[in-house]
Amino acid sequence: MSFARCAFAICLGSLLVCSSLSAQQSNSSVSAGSVPRLVNFSGNATDAQGKSVTGTAGVTFAIYKDQSGGGPLWLETQTVRTDSKGNYTVQLGATQPEGIPLDLFSSGEARWLGVRVNGTEEQPRVLLLSVPYALKAADAQTLGGLPASAFMLAGAVPVVSSPGNAAPADTPSVAPPTTSDVTTTGGTVNALPLFSTATSIQNSAVTQTGTGATARIGIGTTAPVTTLDIKGGETVRGQLTLPALGTATSTAGKNSQALKLIASSYNKGTGSAVNQNFLWQAEPVNNDTASASGTLNLLHAVGSNTPAETGLKIASSGHITFASGQTFPGAGTVSSVALSAPNSDFTVSGSPITGSGTLGLNWTVAPTNSDVANAIVKRDSSGSFAAGAITSSLGIASSVGSGSAVAAYTGSGSALYGSSTGTGTGNNGVYGITTATAGSGVVGINNNGGLGVYGSGNTGVYGTGAYGVYGSSSSNNAAGVRGDTGATQGAGVWAYSSTVSDALFAENNGGGGLAGEFSGDVDVAGNLSKSSGSFKIDHPLDPANKYLYHSFVESPDMKNIYDGKVTTDAQGNAVVTLPEWFEALNRDFRYQLTVIGQFAQAIVSAEVSNHQFSIKTDKPYVKVSWQVTGIRQDAWANAHRIPVEQPKATRDRGLYLHPELFGAPHNKSIAAAHHPEGQKISQNLQQPTRGATGK
Repeated sequence: MSFARCAFAICLGSLLVCSSLSAQQSNSSVSAGSVPRLVNFSGNATDAQGKSVTGTAGVTFAIYKDQSGGGPLWLETQTVRTDSKGNYTVQLGATQPEGIPLDLFSSGEARWLGVRVNGTEEQPRVLLLSVPYALKAADAQTLGGLPASAFMLAGAVPVVSSPGNAAPADTPSVAPPTTSDVTTTGGTVNALPLFSTATSIQNSAVTQTGTGATARIGIGTTAPVTTLDIKGGETVRGQLTLPALGTATSTAGKNSQALKLIASSYNKGTGSAVNQNFLWQAEPVNNDTASASGTLNLLHAVGSNTPAETGLKIASSGHITFASGQTFPGAGTVSSVALSAPNSDFTVSGSPITGSGTLGLNWTVAPTNSDVANAIVKRDSSGSFAAGAITSSLGIASSVGSGSAVAAYTGSGSALYGSSTGTGTGNNGVYGITTATAGSGVVGINNNGGLGVYGSGNTGVYGTGAYGVYGSSSSNNAAGVRGDTGATQGAGVWAYSSTVSDALFAENNGGGGLAGEFSGDVDVAGNLSKSSGSFKIDHPLDPANKYLYHSFVESPDMKNIYDGKVTTDAQGNAVVTLPEWFEALNRDFRYQLTVIGQFAQAIVSAEVSNHQFSIKTDKPYVKVSWQVTGIRQDAWANAHRIPVEQPKATRDRGLYLHPELFGAPHNKSIAAAHHPEGQKISQNLQQPTRGATGK
């Protein structure tokens, strides 16, 4: 900030000249023709992350006795306008009628200027300098080098009368004061006075900076950043009202003023703290209707983003609307249970239950069958029960309705078991088809460590050739194969291969879909190979209609990248502290340094050692952006180095990952060569039918 120091030094010299002239004049206010007690100052506005603040900003300027610590001798807050790089120029003292007080510089001691932008941490203080010839102005406050207090002021010479010619005194007598004089030992600039006794004024805990529209009151703080800034606890013995932003009209309602709560959380990804802003505000509902009302809504935003609705709100009736995805832990209370189907087989007794109790299920019409033991009963077309086994051409059951052809449940063992010793594709251990819009051909559930569905034979559940299970679905929002698990260990779907074959293979032949989609975290315990990679997110500027992609950064090495910002101290030194595991994970370090905001030289004065390295600049207080890269040296990386060039396996030679890019036919695809049965299954079994095949 050398430019800012220079501009300040020149104007400070003018201020000292003005000070000397004023010391020789009367103590009346400065006339319109006097030199104004203002100082030009140029600086650069940055936020907490070191980014330039453009447009307008609230900047607090304070003059201190010391380079660090201590309270300000003078301060003011101005609204400044910055350019595209955050640069601005102001006149210090412009918000106060008297400008900058002259007595700030009368002692000859050093003075330091501190700058705080939009309430962020104060920037490093700048030493205020004078121009050479302005130093001579200090003599104007002395007479022969002696201060004014060393001389007696001239006054009326008293007349001493002799006893013989005494004359009456013509000086009128002065009546003694009827009240005591108020005294003060001196106050602090901007502090509001406090009568500590009936005749003594001291500083209060209340301060004011600025005037008019820029006035700010501080309680417990000398640098308020809002109209009222209180540091410390508050007790409100009455109603706290946050009124509406205006009066509603037929075209629009008005929200209330918001109650804002701010938390600060550290983001490891960006390496910086970020504010978490929560707002409670009342909002109008059904404006310009006979049922006009309101809700209390919770909003949230990160950093400087605009707060958005979370979905949580409380209606005027007290009913709560929860955000999407809300869940409630623990067991709830059943208030009422009923079976409403017109031909329900059961009635429910014991309902409603308001606390705890027992529900009973009773037959509407008890099934009877005196002819066949252990038979499954069914309803006939009139709704009556009929005895007899339920059979079909498949030997168990078939269904074209909205239910399941076979449903089985057990508390232990296998819920459904099928075995086949045939050798053809029509001999299946378990096979099921449903034509309903929602449902499953085969469903198996087991909650005791067994198998929900188990098939043994030529094909376990359904499949042909090299594939144990095949699933196909032509319905929207359905799945060809679905696996669920609620166990602490296990998998919803498990695939295994002990040969060069793939344990799991998924392919999409250009139908517009994806070969695989994961909604949630994915853990790969091994090497992940890909033709390309990117992140895909909802576009920040148009999230409802666009995506935004960024490509991964690739390297022939297992390279890690680390970066950040640091500001050197008064000697131009800075130490960057890295995580404790840094050297254990990385080796072969490379460095990049970039100076920000001014022309300066920066070097790495000490390389990484004991998880830190040092930076040296040829000037003090230089902001430096740094980047360090390292090559992984952990146990996995050392055992599985990625070869940059590698010949294809014998069975893959003459084949391509993407044959279409080289003018080769699809049968030259490595995927097609590895899985020749995949397309056959897709074509032959996409719409399985019942009949002669025995399916």
